[in-house]
Amino acid sequence: MNVYHSKTLSKFTVCLTLLVIAMVTSPHAEAQRPSERRSSRSVTREDSKLLSLFESIASSASESTVKIETGTRHRQIAVGTIIDESGLILTKASEMRGIISCRLPDGEVKPATVEAIDTENDLALLKVDAEGLTAAALNPVPSPTRGAWLAAPTNQSGTLTVGVVGVEERKIPPSRAFIGIEMRDKANDGGVLITRVLDDTPAKRAKLKVDDVILKLDEFEVGNRLDLVEAIGKYTPGSEISLTIKRDDKEVMARVTLADAKRTSPMSSRSRTQNSMGSRLSRRGTNFPRAFQHDMALEAKEIGGPVVNLDGEIVGINVARSGRVSSLALPTDLVLSVIERLKSGDYTPVKVNAKRIKSTEKELAELESRFEENLDSIVESEEFYDGSSAKLEELERMKKEIANRIKEVYDEKLKTARKKRLLQSRNGEIERSIKTLQKQIEALQLGKRLGY
Repeated sequence: MNVYHSKTLSKFTVCLTLLVIAMVTSPHAEAQRPSERRSSRSVTREDSKLLSLFESIASSASESTVKIETGTRHRQIAVGTIIDESGLILTKASEMRGIISCRLPDGEVKPATVEAIDTENDLALLKVDAEGLTAAALNPVPSPTRGAWLAAPTNQSGTLTVGVVGVEERKIPPSRAFIGIEMRDKANDGGVLITRVLDDTPAKRAKLKVDDVILKLDEFEVGNRLDLVEAIGKYTPGSEISLTIKRDDKEVMARVTLADAKRTSPMSSRSRTQNSMGSRLSRRGTNFPRAFQHDMALEAKEIGGPVVNLDGEIVGINVARSGRVSSLALPTDLVLSVIERLKSGDYTPVKVNAKRIKSTEKELAELESRFEENLDSIVESEEFYDGSSAKLEELERMKKEIANRIKEVYDEKLKTARKKRLLQSRNGEIERSIKTLQKQIEALQLGKRLGY
């Protein structure tokens, strides 16, 4: 049996199985208790027989799927799609953190470098040192329609995740960027005064403080609250901005990574909790020019791989886990155009992040300038300390001299006092002797008068 007939038979078998499942779970089927209906519906996604049918269809896509890992412990952060046998891999850009490696289909782990970034579609092109990899068969096929069954390889043990298209291809609007402060206009000098910093927000993590005055956001001057709101509105969640702040009569710089208002704002905490049940959502789940939505139960770390239809064709690349039962995929024709851009050399990390690098270099220059100022102050302090030390040594010497002089004076006074006491003692003895002699003389004189 040739490949075409095998694929056709597999598709027919899957369709037939799905038809039977649909009949079993149809509202017109025999009435069931709610628990039974839920159990029957669960089986449609997880039944091993059904998944085995998809495995044959998605086998080639599985051979082109890798795990993206980070750190020395190789924690999985995404999956990737091999697009070139020489080691080029496409994945979700915003999940790339730290030291990146790729676990290839044969289990070998290779260090990876980020070659290019497409921020518009949140895709990154990685490069590993490998040859003979199986590239994904990416062709400009039509986007799947609502209700179409899809499958996606989620790991390298052959496991698939199955789902159905819920919303056809459309533009996914951006979320509102959120910083996490309460504020009011600064009365006289302009700027925005921070009156409260909300917990667990970008502002809190950036160590902004109450009474800080925001003067500038990147190159945008901030004269009042409206200026700040408009400036933040030009960015999407996940963007890193630089704030010029007046704090205690000094200008300081603060770097803030803006968050998604739907996820961070206290007003949406309940919705956020419900959407992220099971595992966290993708760092970026909105703001895509074109994407279709399906209900595969994917985790954020399983985003970045290919999506196949019942014909085994790759119809898209998963790009976001945007809700508890909602994931987004970019259509293949869009992915192909992005790949061409990423290969052009115009989207290297240095070029894409040129603005951020410039801002960081400016901040670094300011820090170096402050360091030089502090260094001058330290030198002045050392010179002052050296002078003060010399003065202190002189004072210590003078103190010792004075102490010695006082001791000499005291010793002299002590000697004088001793001499005085001795003299007084001798004077007393002389006076007593004189008195004795006077008495003797008086006695003699009396005896003379008596005629002795």
